[in-house]
Amino acid sequence: MWQIDNGWSARGATCCISGQTHQLRLHSEIYYDWRPYAITHTLHMALHRRFKEPDAWRRIIDRYSKTGDEWFARLLLVPVDFAAELRKEHGPEIADIFARAPIPAGVTVPVHDIYGAE
Repeated sequence: MWQIDNGWSARGATCCISGQTHQLRLHSEIYYDWRPYAITHTLHMALHRRFKEPDAWRRIIDRYSKTGDEWFARLLLVPVDFAAELRKEHGPEIADIFARAPIPAGVTVPVHDIYGAE
């Protein structure tokens, strides 16, 4: 939301899965390359529940996928331990996500915008 509030990212006007225009949320599977997808609240919640309710997610894919190559059709149905992958790649300490965040040069991010109240 911070990037949208500052005009560096757009919210999106239509759900990239269903084409609907109401109750849109943003979702990204990769936070190191923040290019989120706009999806409806209902589909967003189903996406997050896909590990516990894979059949429901498969029904969504069956309904909306045209080719099977869409980003949402290729999502894994088993969770990935992303922190373990980072430790494997970068060592025992997790990489500093803010060192890679796409924040324009010269912009300081207030700590409370990231972590809430100080």
